[in-house]
Formats: sequence, structure tokens, C-alpha cells
Amino acid sequence: MSHIAANTSGLEGRLAGLLHHGTWLASCTVAAGLAMALLGPWARNRLSMTAVIGPHVMTAGVALFILLPVVRLILMLGVFLHQRDYRFSAITGLVLMIVVVGSMIGAA
Repeated sequence: MSHIAANTSGLEGRLAGLLHHGTWLASCTVAAGLAMALLGPWARNRLSMTAVIGPHVMTAGVALFILLPVVRLILMLGVFLHQRDYRFSAITGLVLMIVVVGSMIGAA
């Protein structure tokens, strides 16, 4: 029982760290893009690229927020495969496949 609890807490710790650091990275990216977009017109050089690049940086931050659940699924799949838990690996792989197919259908 303790071996299973240790593996579960390890997985939960990895997932918590991934979501914590990923959220901070995405938030900082959005904030940097917002600052670039807002401060771009007041830059010393009127031909500054910060006003042009700012919205793209914000878009990258939002994309990071959207990709966090997908990365979480990939991490879970790797951990389950490493633990040789093929039942949960199959379930996680199926969910990941559904997310990818749904994203491809939505993009088309």
C-alpha cells in the first residue's frame, strides 16, 4: 500500500509542479506581451517593434495556457508507462487522442 501511495504522491507532485510552473510561465508571457503592446507607442524610437510583437507574445502566452492540459496528459502517460500500468496508460492515451482529434477538427 505504501508503494502505491508513494507513486501516487510522486505523480501528484510532478503534476502540481508542472501546472504551477506552467501557469506562471504563461502568465508572465501574457504580461510581457501586454506590457510590450501598451508601452510600444511610447518607446523612444517610433519604429519600435515592441508594439508589433506584443500581441504575438500575448497569443503565445494564451497558447501556453491552452497547452497545459495536453502536457499534463503527456506527463501522465509517461509516468504510467514507466510504472508499467498499462490500463491507465491506455486510458490516458485514449483521452490524449480524443483531445488531439478534437483540436484538429476544431481547427479545420
